[in-house]
Amino acid sequence: MRQRILLILLSSALLSGLPALAGDCDALSKLELPDVTVTAVAELEKPVVHCKLDGKIGGTVGFTVWLPRDWNGRFAMGGQGGFAGAVDNQAQAFGRVLEKGYATAGTDTGHQANGLDGSWALGDLEAIVNYGHGSIHRVTEVAKAVIRAHYAKRADTSYFLGCSNGGRQALQEAQRYPDDFDVILAGAPALDFDGLAAAFLQITQRMYPDMENLSTPVLTKEDRTLLRHAILERCDARDGVADGVLGDPPSCDFDPRSLACKDGDSKDCLTPPELAAVQAIYDGPHTIKGEPLHVGFPFGAEDVEANGWGSWLVGRENGAGQGVPTAAFGFGTGLARYFVYQDPNWSYEDYDFSTWGADSQAIQKTLNADNPDLDAYRKRGGKLLLFHGWSDSALSPKATINYVSSVYQREPAAKDDVRLFLMPGVLHCFGGNGPTVVDWLGAMEQWQKTQKPPSELEAGFASGGGGRKLCAWPAQAVFLGGDDRSPGSFECR
Repeated sequence: MRQRILLILLSSALLSGLPALAGDCDALSKLELPDVTVTAVAELEKPVVHCKLDGKIGGTVGFTVWLPRDWNGRFAMGGQGGFAGAVDNQAQAFGRVLEKGYATAGTDTGHQANGLDGSWALGDLEAIVNYGHGSIHRVTEVAKAVIRAHYAKRADTSYFLGCSNGGRQALQEAQRYPDDFDVILAGAPALDFDGLAAAFLQITQRMYPDMENLSTPVLTKEDRTLLRHAILERCDARDGVADGVLGDPPSCDFDPRSLACKDGDSKDCLTPPELAAVQAIYDGPHTIKGEPLHVGFPFGAEDVEANGWGSWLVGRENGAGQGVPTAAFGFGTGLARYFVYQDPNWSYEDYDFSTWGADSQAIQKTLNADNPDLDAYRKRGGKLLLFHGWSDSALSPKATINYVSSVYQREPAAKDDVRLFLMPGVLHCFGGNGPTVVDWLGAMEQWQKTQKPPSELEAGFASGGGGRKLCAWPAQAVFLGGDDRSPGSFECR
């Protein structure tokens, strides 16, 4: 209720007219807004000349607004990854928005911590709500007020760009706060926190069954290389290009059980514990009764270290921090201990997930962004652009596909306003040996300008040299022959 009253006051301040500060950086320090404290103002010259305003909302939600001297009249808000905990701005990372003349903003979502540490949520429901969705909306309102005061006019258009947790924030904005942004980019969204936590935990159970011994995972690097080579041998060339990239991983019919050891352990097979760890990744988490709790991961990035299985799911001793072998361990135990059970000593050993669905209902309602009802956002002309890498080892693209499918099933006309692009061979948010370089901001601008939803995009390779065509789901890029690094050699069907 307190947040709602403060937001009404802030909106009233916006509508009643704030004092124009005529582009003066120093004058920003005198700006007064309800429940907002300006903590620092500076004029900076790089990457372009701009004013930088730091502040707090409610004494807890830290934020920064960047205001370029040569403003293009638009606003772009950026999301935050992981558990957040420091002011971050994914709009700058994905679109270099400040250099392009956008006023932009970021937040710490209301707490200070490293991005893999969820202990701040222990006993602090307000912090969980701020992280879940409240802080992005509050900072958006404040940033728009700062922009109007500084430039003496409102922003013409507002964009949001986020990936991972930032992608979840993007969907929260479209679902909960439909008036905040005109075009939203949601990359690899962590839209189902209770489901992905269950996946992380069950995978980690198989990978590190003894929580007192986190030095060595069940799967070795050699196991993962064996698995990857077997997958590629069976399915790589099916898309017409033998390049180490699966164009459509779900169509690959490789069975990991074909690698099961028959006469004891060796370098050329997988033991029962190793196969159980592999199947936990591909099959997704289940209760002890076999009831599914989340989707599994498609084939991809099995032998990749940074941003692949090696860092997210398998790991090494202290691989993601002191006492944290993997990101899956950090996020999974963090969500269970500090969000779901409010018990820092909670252990996944012998946990059977039989009550997970009921126990995690509170975080489902606060953190999840899986509501297919986008009517309010679409009614006001909002556009939602999603993307997901097929080789993502952090968040399964299957969950994003399921969400977009539920949006389309609920309202078929939503295809005019909601588009998903899947990226073969691309890891979590970026990277990989697939076509990963896309001008997402340009696509958002073009959609807003023409009001025509994108059906095709071009993506370049991080290594340079050519690119490929991306197709709006459910269409796929079909290779027609010729240069496999030329978008013109592919057709969306």
